[in-house]
Amino acid sequence: MRRIRESRGSIMKIEGPASVQVLEGAINVLGTLVKPKEKVVIPKYKSLSIEFVEDSTVELRLGSEAKVEKLPETMLPSEWRVAVEGMLSQGLKPFTCIVLGDVDSGKTTFCTYFVNYAVSKGLRVGVIDKDPGQTEISVPTTIGLGVVDKPIYSLEQVSAVTARFIGSTSPAGVVQRVVTATKQLYDEALRLGCDLIIINTSGWVNGRGARELKYGVISMIHPNYVVLIQRSNEVEHLVKPFEKSNIGIIRVQPSPAIKPKSRDDRRVRRESTYRNYFAKAKVRKLNLSSVKFMFTLFTTGARLSGEALAKYGQDLSLHLIYGEESRDSLLLVSSEPIPDKAAIESKARELYEKEDLLLTWKGEERGLIVGLLAPDLSYLGLGLIREIDYVRRSVEILTPVEDPIGVVQAGLIKLDEDFREVAKYEKPPL
Repeated sequence: MRRIRESRGSIMKIEGPASVQVLEGAINVLGTLVKPKEKVVIPKYKSLSIEFVEDSTVELRLGSEAKVEKLPETMLPSEWRVAVEGMLSQGLKPFTCIVLGDVDSGKTTFCTYFVNYAVSKGLRVGVIDKDPGQTEISVPTTIGLGVVDKPIYSLEQVSAVTARFIGSTSPAGVVQRVVTATKQLYDEALRLGCDLIIINTSGWVNGRGARELKYGVISMIHPNYVVLIQRSNEVEHLVKPFEKSNIGIIRVQPSPAIKPKSRDDRRVRRESTYRNYFAKAKVRKLNLSSVKFMFTLFTTGARLSGEALAKYGQDLSLHLIYGEESRDSLLLVSSEPIPDKAAIESKARELYEKEDLLLTWKGEERGLIVGLLAPDLSYLGLGLIREIDYVRRSVEILTPVEDPIGVVQAGLIKLDEDFREVAKYEKPPL
């Protein structure tokens, strides 16, 4: 613990893990005034620039990897203020802005600054955090909507008023889910009376999939402005189709205060969030006659008879305990793990000519993350599958959700008993 006194105008960059408590005076963090007895917490994976707006005394608590550095000038680019002032000077309500940038370009920091500037003008701000892997507002594998009407120093302070389950920690492979969910959250922000809606996007910017995602969201939302945060031209390709449209395009530089995060940092942060989310979860047993699955073959086809199951098992040399078939799909469940699964699936495709075919086994579903919807299809929260009883037609799910459940949306991420990510699938294993 360190107690320091700094004069007005001093600027400090602090890399977490750390906390700053104001004892006397005031400091400014991303446009938020922090006064005596108030505390700013800086996680391990973040850094913040702090400006002393008065002669002030603060108390610093620094973790083992924290760093403190005095700076000659603010780390927030002056063009950020010019950009947000210019956008809000239009006086439009509701007003929408989409923020694009590469990984570690400072999108979240810019959005936080934008939120605080807008709130200082009396606006009610909706923030859609569209990165399912590093979401600040909701839980990994989801994208969330938060509504802000007071200053903040981090989007982590914003609670989700609602969210949508994406099922993965990356938008790759689930582009349509992300586009659909973003539009649903945007409509909800309008319904809640937000004056300004800011959409913070993921750092996936390269490749055809990234182009499809960004083009889809921009076309669907049709924002007033798109802000590009880039060092040179790394995200220019994402707005080329819109340069002759009536969407305003603003380009700004990243803040040098941004602390790059490693893959391990990102994974550790996600796993910590999972643990917190499921800390008070309980196992619920759901009858499959009243609950249906989404994004799976399971529960969408006709259950195979004992004779049909035996025939498929004989063809493939498997001991099958359950199966479903529809015109375009076949799901077969083995009693034991299948070591040569890919080869047997390939053989099955040749034999049965199904557009979608999946072999799995009892127990493979354990730890699969799922989204839970109410009977009216509204989002309730997350769960982890504990067991599917294929004979008795029931499923056990670990979840903090207590409301009635109508739909279980299968995800692509599997967690172990300690909520560590142990598998990521290209398609749900059900």
